[in-house]
Amino acid sequence: GGSSSGKSFGILGQRTVRDMLRGDRNYLVLRKTLRTIRSSCYNEIMKCINRMDLAGQFEVNKTDFTITHKESGRQILFAGLDDVEKVKSITPAVGVVTDILVEEATEITYDDYKGLVKRLRGRCEVPKRLVLLFNPVTQDHWIYTEFFVGRFDDDKGCYFDDKLGILRTTYRDNRFLVQEDIDRL
Repeated sequence: GGSSSGKSFGILGQRTVRDMLRGDRNYLVLRKTLRTIRSSCYNEIMKCINRMDLAGQFEVNKTDFTITHKESGRQILFAGLDDVEKVKSITPAVGVVTDILVEEATEITYDDYKGLVKRLRGRCEVPKRLVLLFNPVTQDHWIYTEFFVGRFDDDKGCYFDDKLGILRTTYRDNRFLVQEDIDRL
């Protein structure tokens, strides 16, 4: 999605927190570098938890960068891909990683992506998902060639099959923007 389209708010924040409340998913949330996690992904999820008045249902460990749903023991784990070796050994306290969410996915390499696909393994009750959030890419970027070529129709703005979903969003899709933001965009 484009800048200010609400993808981080909707997917990273709301969807992740709502999934955690169901108690059947563990998230691994990533960016290319760990130092950018606290001021982006982590804060977005914490704002959502607080906005929904759910702080009492989660245990937050700021040192380990984990958010645990108290009732189910399911977790949101945060990491940077600046040290790929550390990502290989990340495992939640209960179950397996069911969801990998990559914020600003254009920052990661194709090799990073292929390594992440291998992290979605083990038995679980829900379908595993790898979600890439990013602003528009050029046609020579690996994300475009891997997912869009031969599938995505610009006129439709979305593509779905049984293994892949692509949704394009713009600031026009973000109902939370104030008029000043809309005018600027």
